[in-house]
Amino acid sequence: MQAVKALLPDSRVYVFGSVLKGEAVGGSDVDVLIVSSLLPVDNLSRAEIKARVEELASLPPYHPFELHLADESEAKWYFSRVKELVEVTDAG
Repeated sequence: MQAVKALLPDSRVYVFGSVLKGEAVGGSDVDVLIVSSLLPVDNLSRAEIKARVEELASLPPYHPFELHLADESEAKWYFSRVKELVEVTDAG
């Protein structure tokens, strides 16, 4: 969370998917949605943000987190289709 906030101060972070539903298996990933109005439009710049979040969070090269980046407009797709989304706060 701190790594995301350092790069995108206005961000909101959500967890969703099989881990949240209690359906995760050994190979499951942890889906993390990062919503920010500060995201660049182009995919290369977004990939750089993902890499920087991983670096700041000290994640190893292979980790289970799948980072989904969305601006406010793109986030509407997630909010309308993903049944279970839980916002992550600084408190946990």
